[in-house]
Amino acid sequence: MAVSPSGANLTPMPSKKQRRRRQKNFRHEYEVVLVDGDGNEIEVDPDERRAEREAKLKQRAAAKPVAGKQKSTRAIREPPLPSWRRAIRRGGLMGGAMLLAFVFLFHNGSLGGRIAIGLVYGVAFVPLTYFIDRTAHRTYQKRLARKNA
Repeated sequence: MAVSPSGANLTPMPSKKQRRRRQKNFRHEYEVVLVDGDGNEIEVDPDERRAEREAKLKQRAAAKPVAGKQKSTRAIREPPLPSWRRAIRRGGLMGGAMLLAFVFLFHNGSLGGRIAIGLVYGVAFVPLTYFIDRTAHRTYQKRLARKNA
């Protein structure tokens, strides 16, 4: 038990939800009984129930295969080598879409300002696309190296 220099008890207090749950457990008296064929209630020994529960758990564990990280049987698609030509094509399409969006959707700025912002976004998409392709290809190469090692 942790005690502060002032003598206060520093053990963590249960939350309101935990206190309510504990009170609920004490409010209800649980009696585990079995009813036989004549309708008589027979009390069940808690140790006997625990042994039955453990036996069931062992049986389930033996029946289930170990759930580990399974290898995927799906073939990994090889990403193409990164190229600036593909980056310009894909980034240019996305940049053009951004240029159109800025020109036609944002009407609160001047036309020149909207075109300038759209062009900046369009130009920024080209190296971003190349970087994404390069990262995907490097990740693929590392995965192959791990698989073959």
